[in-house]
Amino acid sequence: MRKNKTKDMYRMMFPNYPDVVTVKEVSEMLHLSTKKVYQLVKANRIERIPCGRIIKITKTAVISFVLQSAQESGDSSV
Repeated sequence: MRKNKTKDMYRMMFPNYPDVVTVKEVSEMLHLSTKKVYQLVKANRIERIPCGRIIKITKTAVISFVLQSAQESGDSSV
């Protein structure tokens, strides 16, 4: 069931962004500062793709973070 929910969310969430995004794009998507996104990546809350010094993040990792955060906060509307 969780896999289907992620697929549905992938189709609906962030349609104007590419499949792999930068920290700046994630900050725009989540309305967070880039500093906060770097902190989330460092804390392994958002999974990153290793690309040397450049941090790349899949859109599915961002969506998973949003769903996990909503679940932790008890929001059942997601």
